[in-house]
Amino acid sequence: MTLFYYIASAYELPTGSFGQNKTVMTLMDYVTHVNPAAKEEHFTKLMLERNPHKHMEVYETEEDAAGLYITGPMTGQNYSHLFQHPYVYQVNAEMGDFKINDEMKQTHSLYYQTSKKCLTELFDYLRANVRSGEYVELFSCWTDGLDRFKDSAKKEPDLVLELSTFQLGSEFEWKERQYIKVVR
Repeated sequence: MTLFYYIASAYELPTGSFGQNKTVMTLMDYVTHVNPAAKEEHFTKLMLERNPHKHMEVYETEEDAAGLYITGPMTGQNYSHLFQHPYVYQVNAEMGDFKINDEMKQTHSLYYQTSKKCLTELFDYLRANVRSGEYVELFSCWTDGLDRFKDSAKKEPDLVLELSTFQLGSEFEWKERQYIKVVR
């Protein structure tokens, strides 16, 4: 089973990757300028033989690779009993999570940093895309099949966040089955 995260909106939202700091280069440029030792690896040799001009993404640090990936809007599922808005998007934390706390900061510093970046990117995305006077809905749930929302029947938010005053501190968690209303 996997924990999935969702944003529901009254209007369409941008999709794709957000917040990642990458360089795109060919495989040949990578083994020539970034990692010459990779030329000797079996897999790299095969890839160079097949397509040396194939483009790849390169990240200097784990934090550079952290960000959001948003897909949607979803179709083929009934989620009207949960969300008030019709456009539902799946949100993935890339190289991190939607949870940070002081314990994580002490014991898993790098994971704390990448997770904080994922959360920062989430709230930056919401600030950039939620229109003034509007709101979006956030929800997360476990699933092992296509009927992700069958046991979810919330209409009242567990948490309301006002984007104009919300500040991400050192602790935050988008919890399982938590229904959050984010207002602009």
